[in-house]
Amino acid sequence: MNGGERVILYIPGIKPKPPADVHRENLLRCLQEGLRRTSPDVAAELAAAPECLRIAPWPHLFYPAPSDPRPDAPGIERLLRLPGPEPQDLEDARHWHKSVLRVGYLLTDAFPFLVDWIVDPRLKEAMHDSLIYLRNQGGVGSRVREFVRGALRDTWGEGRRMLVIAHSMGSVIAFDVLWQLSREQRSPLHVDTFMSLASPLGLNFMRHRLLGSHAIGAERYPANIRRWHNLAAVGDLIPLQRRMATDYREMLELGLVETIVDEVDLYNYFRGQHGLNVHKCYGYMVNSQVCEGIARWWRGEADPASGD
Repeated sequence: MNGGERVILYIPGIKPKPPADVHRENLLRCLQEGLRRTSPDVAAELAAAPECLRIAPWPHLFYPAPSDPRPDAPGIERLLRLPGPEPQDLEDARHWHKSVLRVGYLLTDAFPFLVDWIVDPRLKEAMHDSLIYLRNQGGVGSRVREFVRGALRDTWGEGRRMLVIAHSMGSVIAFDVLWQLSREQRSPLHVDTFMSLASPLGLNFMRHRLLGSHAIGAERYPANIRRWHNLAAVGDLIPLQRRMATDYREMLELGLVETIVDEVDLYNYFRGQHGLNVHKCYGYMVNSQVCEGIARWWRGEADPASGD
């Protein structure tokens, strides 16, 4: 199978993003370098068919202007230059204060009325914007889903094997859209592999607000995902390192998905203006575990079993 018979659709997370062409180019550079380190054969095939990577730039519907890509440039170049995290990256990712914050945020997930106690302003802002989507304020949630749904349909309609990579809140939007397609619209569209990066889908806060959350049994979940591969970085507070194979076990039991594989021990060593940012999309895309998963999908190989 050549590269032209596959397509990777990337769905970004919350917060403003660079112009779509710039964002895609930066993601592609990181992915190609990560694949070069782990799977040179796949890297070569992707280099010959870079159009395989597409992006569904929904944040332009949510924010008035794109972000400036220039502040991210040094961090991207560092990722491309270094083959892996440095000792300071590991130390910062595992710092004790992240463990303390994680416990606090798990309490917030169990008791949402504690949300005002969140101390990280960036996380609080992300939760605020997520609620705008989840509550469909001003119809923005519907518009975002329509846009992503169109991107999925256009991609699938070409008859190519499809890998959907969804980062952070993008995984929630993708899950909602896939649920709509399979449950409300009974579309034949299906995704070969759904790869969620830094996903909050395991949080009670999100699970109780998904479009299918009030349905019963199999109708609660999408029926168009063949395999689900979930990855999260050490120290990333958005997913809180929840395991989808546990939180969505019912999908496996109902036969709605063949496998759910969790890898929640990877290291994201992107450094930006505010230091180490273990949630950054570019750090995930260059990561060896992410790229190994993409390479397995590319070759049509099965994912390894989840480790507990």
